[in-house]
Amino acid sequence: MKQLNLIFKYLPTGILLAGCLGGISLQAQETAENLQSLAQQFNAPGDEYRPFVWWHWMGSNFSKDGIRKDLEAMKEAGIGGATIFNLSSAVQESHVPTDNNPWPEQTYRSPAYWDALRFAASEAKRLGLKLGLHNSPGYATSGGPWITEEQGMQTLVSSRKKIAGNQRVRLQLETPELPVYKGWGTTGKRATFYRDVAVMAVPVKADASVADVLDITHRMETGGYLDWQAPEGEWTVYRIGHAPTMSNPHPLPDELIGKTLEVDKMSREASIYHWQQMLNPLTEHLKEYIGDSFTFIHIDSYEAGDQDWTPTFRREFIRLKGYDPLPWMALRLAVGKRDDPDVFAADYREVVNRLFIDNGWAVAREMIHRAGLLFYWEPYSGPFDQYESVSLADVPMDEFWTGGSGAVGKTTIRAAGDYGKRMVAAEAFTGRPENSHYTEDPAFLKHSADGSFVSGVNWLFLHHWVHQPFDDQYQPGMGMGWWGTHFGRHQTWIQPGKAFFRYLARCQMLLQQGTHVDSQTDWVHRRTPEAEIFFVTNPGLEAKKTYAFPVKKRTPERWDAYNGTIRQTTRWHEHSDSIYIDLNLLPDESVFVIFPCRKGNYSLLPEIEVLSETVVPLTGAWSVSFAPKLAPPFRRNLASPVDLSKQKEDALKYFSGTAKYEKSVRITSADLDQGLRIALDLGELHDIAELEINGQHVGVLWSPPYRTDITSCLKKGDNKIAVYVTTNWANRLIGDEQYPPDFEWGADRGEEMGRAMKAYPDWFIHHRPRPSQGRKTFNIWYYFRKDSPLQPAGLIGPVRMIRQTVK
Repeated sequence: MKQLNLIFKYLPTGILLAGCLGGISLQAQETAENLQSLAQQFNAPGDEYRPFVWWHWMGSNFSKDGIRKDLEAMKEAGIGGATIFNLSSAVQESHVPTDNNPWPEQTYRSPAYWDALRFAASEAKRLGLKLGLHNSPGYATSGGPWITEEQGMQTLVSSRKKIAGNQRVRLQLETPELPVYKGWGTTGKRATFYRDVAVMAVPVKADASVADVLDITHRMETGGYLDWQAPEGEWTVYRIGHAPTMSNPHPLPDELIGKTLEVDKMSREASIYHWQQMLNPLTEHLKEYIGDSFTFIHIDSYEAGDQDWTPTFRREFIRLKGYDPLPWMALRLAVGKRDDPDVFAADYREVVNRLFIDNGWAVAREMIHRAGLLFYWEPYSGPFDQYESVSLADVPMDEFWTGGSGAVGKTTIRAAGDYGKRMVAAEAFTGRPENSHYTEDPAFLKHSADGSFVSGVNWLFLHHWVHQPFDDQYQPGMGMGWWGTHFGRHQTWIQPGKAFFRYLARCQMLLQQGTHVDSQTDWVHRRTPEAEIFFVTNPGLEAKKTYAFPVKKRTPERWDAYNGTIRQTTRWHEHSDSIYIDLNLLPDESVFVIFPCRKGNYSLLPEIEVLSETVVPLTGAWSVSFAPKLAPPFRRNLASPVDLSKQKEDALKYFSGTAKYEKSVRITSADLDQGLRIALDLGELHDIAELEINGQHVGVLWSPPYRTDITSCLKKGDNKIAVYVTTNWANRLIGDEQYPPDFEWGADRGEEMGRAMKAYPDWFIHHRPRPSQGRKTFNIWYYFRKDSPLQPAGLIGPVRMIRQTVK
């Protein structure tokens, strides 16, 4: 347990410890210092507040060079750590492997695998990153190739025989038909393991009750032979046993498909065995990194299906509920579940829940802790109580997908608060192929990120950062089959996207302080002894101006996570039990409103009130330097900003990369008068822009409105403006579809979903020039066709300088 005590320091911790709430007494100086520390962390959040990522290793496709580069790119981008998943070489709904993988000998838990995992932990330590691992191969749920059918999830099965009564019956009862799993990743393999549980006789009559059910188990001999003096009447005899559901983890590394089972989660014995098999080799291979750079084990979303039996179920049911469930279950077989008495149905669910939690998930927590690691878990969607399960996780997690509000389930948030869990994490931005096809950018992601924060989440694990094992000439490279969102070192905007990751870290830093008070539609409220903290967002289509906060006798401050500024705010008033503030948030704009109990030792920027403004269009030509991701750079002069996708020249139309737009603007001394503020508005752009004025970095603009103050960077005379606009991968991928494929197509899921590369081509395996020279990109899932519509790209404008008279 010593290791576990050490590892807890790697969970993000709150800064503020005491202040001016209730009966707490603290010197004003100490409160001010705590607030100052908060302000400093807001400007530059520590590593512990950074978002983490899902780091998917796709089948046998991993390399030390790729591991090193991935981790270095994470560190550079502002990522704090990663959860490693061992998946199939390609994924759709589940495992659909790619053929002809380049390193087939690198199987799961082979010497090459352990060597690579150890190298990852070593590199993470060098870089100051934290790693964890999903407990089973695949992303759902808990099991492995070490689980036999007898140790797998169990279900009751039965055969039946109708018998005329008032005679001695001698016959053989058929062995029940054994299950074939029909869930994700199934191979259609039928179970072979079977054990008898009971033989029950139910009278054939409309009003049969549990009191009429006879347990005749002792009348069946080996081989299913029944010797029974049947009472008068008609009877249905049920031979009841249990067999594995054949539920399997998924999507599995290629060589494990059909050879891996989910563990029996209601059996303490089976659970202990699973966790021994999972943890013992891991801690042996990573021993010096356990609790250092390797800190947690994860259980992802529950996708293992139902389980209604375990070898000890009958005994446990009687212990917990005081009566035998078998007569009731036999009656259920006779008359159907819909006629179950409410009490038995509820008792049955409660016992299943109790065994899942006590013999499955509590064992997981116990053994993970004993190994010196923390337990991260998405505890929902299974036959167990989500609310109670949250109490077991060191970090409870939920999830949200792109295209929605980002809000997670209220149960996770409520239970985390009740059980004192300050951290609530989320699998973030999981994306289906319909809306995550290399078109995602920070502006698109912000809506759901903010929505997750408002719902109560305060730590994001980005889905996904797929491991890139191949040479860097192959981009976008490896993917998780058709799934997104596509973060990673080959993403076009990963460098300027650091501003987005910094935004997430700033939000997470503040939202991890204190305790969660409440979540409303547009804001979330947290409380520390020093301050009331509100994160406010406008998820609507119209600007929203005035917000009411349930705070009294405090002076609000505006903390902007987009740019790290802290400003005074004067446009507010107090009425009744609330403070009303004019924020004027544009759609998808967000801000923190902080109500400190005392003034902190940090400076506040003055609030800016615009009295009037004059718009000056920046007309005329721009010189543009294009740096394509996978081609030599080139230059063009554009008469004005234009949508690159609408140009005739292929180099522009199919451009993916960064374009540097340059222009000189003349500034007069009158423009620099005190009381004037000059902003640059870039208008429409796709997808993210980095701005320089006179060689000075101004900032990154990654969501609308693409406008920023440039006053301090200007000088009298000519001023050089440089706008670096990075586009996404989509248009280059569409451009490649104008050329013949130099690989074989696999499954085609339609124009909306895309199609697979069937196998790695021989030219790729043997490092030969590719046959189709017009193709620049390489990946394993192709979202686009030759005639797919191009995406708007580049700086479109209109670009304007805005002279503002400010107060």
